[in-house]
Amino acid sequence: MSPVDDPASTVAYEVLDVEGFRSIIPQLGELIADSVDSGSSVNFLRGFSAADGAAWWTARIPDVASGAIRPIVARLAGDVVGVVLLVPSRNPNSPHRAEVNKVIVHRRARGHGIGTGLMDALEDLARAEGRWLLLLDTESGSDAERMYRRLGWTAFGTVPDHAMRVDGELGQTTYFRKDLRESPAG
Repeated sequence: MSPVDDPASTVAYEVLDVEGFRSIIPQLGELIADSVDSGSSVNFLRGFSAADGAAWWTARIPDVASGAIRPIVARLAGDVVGVVLLVPSRNPNSPHRAEVNKVIVHRRARGHGIGTGLMDALEDLARAEGRWLLLLDTESGSDAERMYRRLGWTAFGTVPDHAMRVDGELGQTTYFRKDLRESPAG
């Protein structure tokens, strides 16, 4: 029985510092490559490898070190099965705002509440850092869009032909916001 199928297995959510982030880059590379391979819209096209993913994550090290990106991972039996990035606004006029990027759950771990757990952990971190207005975008009609709606996010617009899906075809993007002052801490 895999840890995902084992009801005794628990998922741990962890906000990473730069050393922790750097130590799991190979796992993050595999995670993002799996996401693209399974059809998730996370800014890359089919043919994106684990090595490509590791290179992408490696380029984020300075931003993690500076706090410009705050990564949170989900671990199941020690393995990284999910990630989300909180990207606080660096603008003087928006110290209350942050963006949500790269909400990714490995396909072998989907359907077990890990995406919801990552979003809960992200909201807790945002609140702790004084960020109460969160923004994100996702492929319209995707499983991710359904999850955000279920979690109380408000759609505020769509853009046709905004980005290519993993297959290279143009797709529509839906933009969401969430005001954490309106939703109680989990």
